[in-house]
Amino acid sequence: MEILTERTAEVLVIHVEGQLAAVTVAEFEKEVFSLIQQTVQHVLIDFKKLDYISSQGLRSLLILAKEQKLKEKKLALCCLNETINDVFRISGFDTIISVYPTIEEGLSFLKGK
Repeated sequence: MEILTERTAEVLVIHVEGQLAAVTVAEFEKEVFSLIQQTVQHVLIDFKKLDYISSQGLRSLLILAKEQKLKEKKLALCCLNETINDVFRISGFDTIISVYPTIEEGLSFLKGK
């Protein structure tokens, strides 16, 4: 798994590549939770290069969403492939976490435009 970040004035964008599964969840949580503890920005996670997400990965995202809510900040996801989008839709996670087809749409939502 590879995690890259970029910041705008209002949003921390996290690009995730690879798989968010049992063997990578601990790495994801350590890196991403460290990043959000250091910022008071909204967070957009780009899953364009994510190949797979397990139930442990979904759990991590739920915890992340709760952390952001406690800080009164938003979390959104973008660029989910068809399979991962289906997982979100079937599990109902798309009603818990905002999902957008493009980075631009996710950024627009987080910036309140």
